[in-house]
Amino acid sequence: MKFSKKALFLATALTSAVLAGCQAQSNVLVFNTPSPTATFNTNNQTAAVSVNTRDLRTSREVSSYTKNGEVIRLTSSPEVVQLLQQAVQQDLNAKGFQLVQGAANANVTVNVKRFFATVEQGNLRHKTNAEVNVDIAVQGAKGNFNKSFNATRGYEGALGADNKDIQKILNQAYQDVINAIYNDNEVANAIHQYK
Repeated sequence: MKFSKKALFLATALTSAVLAGCQAQSNVLVFNTPSPTATFNTNNQTAAVSVNTRDLRTSREVSSYTKNGEVIRLTSSPEVVQLLQQAVQQDLNAKGFQLVQGAANANVTVNVKRFFATVEQGNLRHKTNAEVNVDIAVQGAKGNFNKSFNATRGYEGALGADNKDIQKILNQAYQDVINAIYNDNEVANAIHQYK
């Protein structure tokens, strides 16, 4: 009787360990938007700004690759549109602009053109190239302004690609674009010029 209880316990423990090791990794990559570093400018409070973000990509996927003959499709959390909407709103708010819904002195449109990591795999190595491409358009009563923010990052590693490597390289490209937006003054100047 003792033997069968021990055997049953060991079999259960072994099965649990094997099943825990077989859990599939999530196909959702998590991204965080850093806080803006801009100095609050009270002169910017005269402009009421509306921010809208559009996804011009053909797919919600942020990457895809093949693993064990299966295509793994990755998405992001939060959605890419939400990430960039949040970043631009945080930036304009930190710079002192009044953010409004609806009627505004200036409308800012964020167009997401590319947010994707391309993965090339061989038998012994893989190569990941991430690209983030965003346009910010300012439209006001006195005219329009448009500026592009782009970043690319690359990584080569041994064996096959995994979600962790893809998330890391895509996040670096995303952070590069966000930092460029945060350090940019042309969009803020255009809001004043064309409002």
